[in-house]
Amino acid sequence: MKKLLCTLVLLSSLLPLNNAWSFDTSVRGFIALDALNFEKISGQKGSTVIGIGVLDLKVFAEQDDMAAAIKLNLDGKLDRQNTLFEEAYVTYKGVPDFRFSLGKGIVRFQNLHWGVIENTYQDGGTIIGTENQIRKISNKAFASVSYGGRSKGFIDQFTVWGDSTQMYSDEKGSASYVSTGSATVKTITGYRTEEVAGFDTAKQLGLANKFDLYLTDAWKVNFGQMYYKNRMGAEKANYSFDIGANYESNAMEFWMDAIYGFSSRLPYDSYTTKAKNEYFLQLGMEYYLNEKWSLVENVEGLYVKDLQHTYTTFVEDGVTYNPTTFQAEKSGATYKILTYKLETGIKYKITKSSQVTFGGLYEKKQTSRNGVKDLAFVRDVRNANTDAYQLSASISFWF
Repeated sequence: MKKLLCTLVLLSSLLPLNNAWSFDTSVRGFIALDALNFEKISGQKGSTVIGIGVLDLKVFAEQDDMAAAIKLNLDGKLDRQNTLFEEAYVTYKGVPDFRFSLGKGIVRFQNLHWGVIENTYQDGGTIIGTENQIRKISNKAFASVSYGGRSKGFIDQFTVWGDSTQMYSDEKGSASYVSTGSATVKTITGYRTEEVAGFDTAKQLGLANKFDLYLTDAWKVNFGQMYYKNRMGAEKANYSFDIGANYESNAMEFWMDAIYGFSSRLPYDSYTTKAKNEYFLQLGMEYYLNEKWSLVENVEGLYVKDLQHTYTTFVEDGVTYNPTTFQAEKSGATYKILTYKLETGIKYKITKSSQVTFGGLYEKKQTSRNGVKDLAFVRDVRNANTDAYQLSASISFWF
């Protein structure tokens, strides 16, 4: 990534201004400031947040048929390796109607759309927390090819991708445990991982496809698929299907996204699950009252059925491994979780590139464990049976 940045800077300084080369650069960004953001979860004390909600900064460079983009990870965890850039990729556009991209960034297959005062569930827009594994796929190494355009009536993008965090393998090629205890009796708390700039297809493989179909100037529908397999011992692959639609005119905008996903992770992995089925639906609309004012509504629902791994004592290479208390408590459990939120608000456009949003949100989660409902506490499920609301006034600015 550093080599890419240095190359772009060097090219911009060496190219004479009066020659035949074409070299353009631009900086684009988005800032959302929480002027007043009050959140209240049932049974907890309410709190007010004032500050930066979202901060994005992206640098573009283009020369003839080559282009590059770098998005700084300004609100991420910069202490981890390879996290300075959220996106860093190059694109070749020399073949008509084709685009070839390589680097790090977002893997596209969903019809992602912001709600009213919060982002979609697919991108972390929740107060009480959600248990979905299928989310926006970002910060991934990828290679993609797309064909089509608005003039052709469609765009199809196919991507091969992998995670930037990869399991460390021992000399036998097996996953290596992180454990505590003595030399002969241990408990496993996770797997050893390593941060990588690229990914090894012998250890993991991700595939994705997004097909955008432009029915009219106003209507667009999309169909997406995602596949990911951890080849370091995972029995099943993760996959997802997405159907979305957008309508945009001078009078209103409408958006819809529906997703089914299946996921499975290794027993000692973070956010582990043996078999998780999830269903997601989003419906939203913005109605323009005039050039300055608009009304916005957004509804989202997420249903998750989560089967946990069974944890027992086992012996491997002469070492006895016992489950932790946490692992034993959730062993073999089945969770059914329904989470939904309702958002409403009004927007006032200050200028062409800035606006103020006033809105409210109500969110509720219902959880059962092995068929038992209304439990006050459910292991491994945050805010298991509760509701919450949020009142917000925010200022957004694009540049």
